[in-house]
Amino acid sequence: MRSGLLAWRRCQCASLCLSPRTGVRSTRTSATSNPGTSTMPQPADQPTGRWPTLIDVAREAGVSRATASRVLTGSPRVSQAARERVLESAERLNYRVNIAARSLRTDRTGLVGLLIPGFRNDLYGPIADELAARLRGHDLSLVLGSSDWSAAGDLRILESFTARGLEAMILAPSIDRSTALAAAITHLRTPVVLFDRELQGIHRDSVLIDGRSAIIESLGRLAALGHQRIAVTAYGPDLRPGRQARGAFMDGTAELALDDDPSLLLRMTGLHPGEGIDIADAIVASRATAAVIGGPTALLATCLRRLRERLGRDAFPDRLSLIAIGDQLLGDLCDPPLAMVTRPVDRIATALADLLVARILHPTGPVRTELIQLSLNPGASIGPLP
Repeated sequence: MRSGLLAWRRCQCASLCLSPRTGVRSTRTSATSNPGTSTMPQPADQPTGRWPTLIDVAREAGVSRATASRVLTGSPRVSQAARERVLESAERLNYRVNIAARSLRTDRTGLVGLLIPGFRNDLYGPIADELAARLRGHDLSLVLGSSDWSAAGDLRILESFTARGLEAMILAPSIDRSTALAAAITHLRTPVVLFDRELQGIHRDSVLIDGRSAIIESLGRLAALGHQRIAVTAYGPDLRPGRQARGAFMDGTAELALDDDPSLLLRMTGLHPGEGIDIADAIVASRATAAVIGGPTALLATCLRRLRERLGRDAFPDRLSLIAIGDQLLGDLCDPPLAMVTRPVDRIATALADLLVARILHPTGPVRTELIQLSLNPGASIGPLP
């Protein structure tokens, strides 16, 4: 697929990016780099402080400005001889393609936008790294936008991506029950992949995380150890992961004949580490003998520390059996090591990249959904009911 996309971009959208530093073709750098702010040496044959322009390239190649422009924007309406002269001249002059200017003439920029709700959730950083690496192999670069867990922010970032003429988008907005956001996505003409979000009335490619099955499996593991009162943390119903956790709690307690006391379903309202204290206090107040908790690493660490303050240093599993959803590194660093539900970042990034590239190559193909399973890894933080 990589070779197919590269060939498509060469003939359709000029994946050429000339580096003033080396004078040779290079792939774009990933993620948050800003082509307009780098400091590079001036070409030797240009006046100090002035970059070579399109007119300079055209004059050097002996062609019109329009012809040079067509070559550098990937238009097929140019003879091979003229194309070669323009490219050779551009390299000789160290001409740098202006991506922003080119986006005014074509909707092909080689840039992919990734909308995330915030940087505090440490799921998105590793996924962005892996995703950028995979997209780089297709001559695509990643642009990040955080909505700061705001519905208005989701719309603002989406508008920004659209205004910049990004070639495609991967969207993980802060909520997925916004009719305004759904309407905005409906009118997008660019390829879109949704990441663990389901917007009503939107039929786009998506990569979904099967959090429900992982939580029900965790409940089953704890129930087998004799636990009946098991607390579960969940985001609100306006976000797919929240709906997954809530559905898992209701279905799991019914299937396993567990206590379905509403106080055992703990709503998470934010991602600030301080919320970990509230969650810990709610677990203790619910009289749960076990818990399945998720969230960013800092929040989980705060919650664990607070639980030890309330229940004693040997809280796990003597006073509370605990399964955490998050980064395995946290589980390994704890004493005792935590039982963890982990997310396969590499598989998530690969699925996102594959769906996006396939959609760019085949805009009218059938809508596809990839479901990513999570892994429950054993740990010494769970044990029989005391």
